[in-house]
Amino acid sequence: MTIERQLLYPRHWPVWLGIAMLWLLAHLPRRLSYALGAGIGNVFYYFAKRRRHICEVNLQLCFPELSEAEYRLLVKKTMRNQGVGLMETLRVWFIPTEKLGVEFELLGKEHLEVPEGGSGIIIIATHFTTLDVCGTLVGRQYPSDSFYRKHKNPVFEYILSRSRGRYGEPIHRRDIKRALKRLREGRRLYYLPDQDYGRKSAEFVPFFGIPTATTIGTSTLAKGGRARVVYAKQQRLDSGRRYRVEMIPMENFPSGDPAADARAINAMLEEHIRMVPEQYMWVHRRFKTRPVGEAGFYE
Repeated sequence: MTIERQLLYPRHWPVWLGIAMLWLLAHLPRRLSYALGAGIGNVFYYFAKRRRHICEVNLQLCFPELSEAEYRLLVKKTMRNQGVGLMETLRVWFIPTEKLGVEFELLGKEHLEVPEGGSGIIIIATHFTTLDVCGTLVGRQYPSDSFYRKHKNPVFEYILSRSRGRYGEPIHRRDIKRALKRLREGRRLYYLPDQDYGRKSAEFVPFFGIPTATTIGTSTLAKGGRARVVYAKQQRLDSGRRYRVEMIPMENFPSGDPAADARAINAMLEEHIRMVPEQYMWVHRRFKTRPVGEAGFYE
């Protein structure tokens, strides 16, 4: 991907200096990178008070059965994993996938195969701290498109587009027609339905027993793109030395009932989170949008 000449103008040099520092961090030895990420996560715990508060509220809502000691430990582990995930993201931005020095196990590969002339596949990828590294490792074997939001800074946009475009086409998040076309052509699409995108095109369905605004976009894409849907269950193992992703087909999807489809996704995600709760990005306001008349959780 060629660098546009205007990105080399002096006004962008401070950003390029920052990029160079990130490049150096990304090339630390893997063990040191993991330790630094964990340390950054510890700093987040003490100083990123707003994000820690969101994390605390989410965990209190979803794991009320925990003792105070267990709850506090889970908060600390979660924030630590945020830092580890940040360092992993830097590594996949700047290091060729084959040189990451990690082991990768991909289960259920058969569910990613597209027969000639067959329909595309929507891969439900969720906001775990392993999202970027596991998405890259999967994409190397099974190239997949993905939605993206354009970065305001053109230098960062260049870096991100370069990373995103290695194993699939980055599609602007509002370009649904392009995504549907690619799915009908038999392409794979990484799709993240597990954040609170507001009331529009959402249903309130249970997530950890809480009515949660959940997008019905997966059903819309699957129906319009005539695509199969699989869930990507991702996990970091052995302090980032190994990663495992299991592809699980979503049966009878879309079912014709978008609310039922959203419940099915939330149930799969909840099962996944309970397996490795500290690896999920609890720093997002997952319960931001509440049913009419119900008070918010994060004030």
